[in-house]
Amino acid sequence: MNITTRHLLLVGIVAAAFSLPAMAQLGGGKTTTIVVPFSAGGPTDFIARLLAEPLSKELGMPVVIDNRPGASGNIGTQNVVNAKPDGLTLVHSTAAMQAVNPLMYPSANFEPSRDLISVGITGALPNLLVVHPESGIKTVEELVKKGKKNGAQLSFATFGPGSSPHFFGSLLEKAADISAMPIPYKGSASAITDMLAGRIDFMFDSMTTSVTQVKADKLVPLAITSSNRSALLPDVPTLKETGFGDVDVDFWFTLQVPSKTPPDVVAKLRHAIDKAVQDPTYRQSVAARGVENFYVAPANLDTFMSSDTKKWREAALSIGIKAE
Repeated sequence: MNITTRHLLLVGIVAAAFSLPAMAQLGGGKTTTIVVPFSAGGPTDFIARLLAEPLSKELGMPVVIDNRPGASGNIGTQNVVNAKPDGLTLVHSTAAMQAVNPLMYPSANFEPSRDLISVGITGALPNLLVVHPESGIKTVEELVKKGKKNGAQLSFATFGPGSSPHFFGSLLEKAADISAMPIPYKGSASAITDMLAGRIDFMFDSMTTSVTQVKADKLVPLAITSSNRSALLPDVPTLKETGFGDVDVDFWFTLQVPSKTPPDVVAKLRHAIDKAVQDPTYRQSVAARGVENFYVAPANLDTFMSSDTKKWREAALSIGIKAE
């Protein structure tokens, strides 16, 4: 091969490399970081960790988890909003962070619907409505009947304003037209302790933490907040089945990147995440912890995020969620 031929071949190789989509060049020692804006151990964290391996295979690079808790997820989210929009830094967000946080924190320096774009739904985690066995309550109807007695005021555990237990508890209070007092706790562990002691009338807790207590007959499940019954507790009806369709909202999780991320990078991420969430091992692992395979095709993501965010926001406003 003469010098001219070698030179032309080299030029062709370089030109071909630069013509590849931006995301195809992210390998070669680079790493994708998923920021989890909550402490380790919760569903936002463990879902991201279970997804990291199949997503790493699809992207062809390591995927690491970076926990940055604080301000109901706003601190970690702000970090991603400020990150370079190259597809290498994502945030694992929730329906509440997308729709409710802007109502509670209007002074935040970002707006999720404007500053972030979804690249995949990773699942949905329903809450379970539970009561203490000694309450004698077996159904939602019986709980509501107790709440309607003259002078009665029920109590329900929350993890603070805007948390899913507060959100679902307040929705039920409004839909059933009963009086219920939210009792804030730092998290599920302390709330469950008081539930097991019979100090709280009812609680909406995630399937992950409550299903063990239910199967040990320490708590009685009345209903589940998902659209369909759970395979883990097939005999427990949905709230919609019990006549409270107004509480029919799914608590989903989504991976997001800065809105200025190039379209070809967004498309590549959506394709990779779409394949990763359908990985059999991933689906089995999250299902074992109560997470639903809440699938949204890449082509439908933008429409879904817009419509469901609106649905969540309207529900939050209906129960009086307001700025902290």
